[in-house]
Amino acid sequence: MSVSKRSQAAAPKPQVKSRPKPNTRVGRNESFSDLLQIHRRLAKNSGRRLVQTPVSSFITVFVIAVSLLLPALLFSLNSNLTSVLAGFEDSAQVTLYLHAGISDADAKEVSNDLLSLETMNYASYISPAQALDEFGTATGLENLLQEMASNPLPGAIVVTPANVSPTAVDDLVRQLQDLPEVDLVQIDSRWLQRLAAISELVGAIGRVLSLIVILGLFFIVGNTIKLAVENRKAEIRVIKLVGGSDMFAARAFLYTGLFYGLGGGILAIALQGIVLVTFNSSLEALMQLYEGDFQLRGFSLANGLVVVLAGATIGWTAALLTSLRHIRGISP
Repeated sequence: MSVSKRSQAAAPKPQVKSRPKPNTRVGRNESFSDLLQIHRRLAKNSGRRLVQTPVSSFITVFVIAVSLLLPALLFSLNSNLTSVLAGFEDSAQVTLYLHAGISDADAKEVSNDLLSLETMNYASYISPAQALDEFGTATGLENLLQEMASNPLPGAIVVTPANVSPTAVDDLVRQLQDLPEVDLVQIDSRWLQRLAAISELVGAIGRVLSLIVILGLFFIVGNTIKLAVENRKAEIRVIKLVGGSDMFAARAFLYTGLFYGLGGGILAIALQGIVLVTFNSSLEALMQLYEGDFQLRGFSLANGLVVVLAGATIGWTAALLTSLRHIRGISP
């Protein structure tokens, strides 16, 4: 072997730098700043896509808003009925007509005993003479009543129950009817009990309707996200080819569902305000006939935020479930 060949054999081989392996799991091991930039970019892109299709985007947002508006109006009506009941609690009175032989001292003792009960807010005894005077003043027949030989009106105890719900008032009436001094029990505000029953019915309908609306919104947002996934199949395949996870590919669709829900919630609050303004203009004319000043009130700021957050949560959750289910079925 020649010297030149020996030198070539002894010479060290040049080191070849190995090429870095590509990141086979896109969407993993990102820093917080990287995640923030990625989510900011995905949010902008999702918003830009919605703006590029204004008609279809507005239709979806409007359908979501109308769906949220129906239970919102029912809960608003229920809160208004509750405020009416709270304002007329003192009018929920029960009158106990006593037997004719009960003396004023015994009647006052019965009234004091009733007032000591936890179920009573108020109890007042009205003597037969006082009842006759009030009746004469109200009817203008004072002179005629003074000529009567005897007083036909019995003594009465007017009580105000602490709980004005129909069930509580009925239980209280049964207890009072069993008192030996009581001849007759009359409920002076049965219409308040009916109003309370209507309020409970409206609340129950609102809760059931809310569940139906949530299911409907899942279908609405889910179908919209499904179409978006179908239109971006090529982009999803590329993401999977470079190692992207299903969750990484679904991020953009989550923002789409979130924006749909937020827009629907905000529009629902606006529509509720329009409906209440329209109703109050007609209600004002009705209240003037009854010399009242009642007005329908919408949601407070906290309740409005709950409606908006509920829409956003429903939109995000529906987008998450739908996008992952369809993205898993796309092969790279």
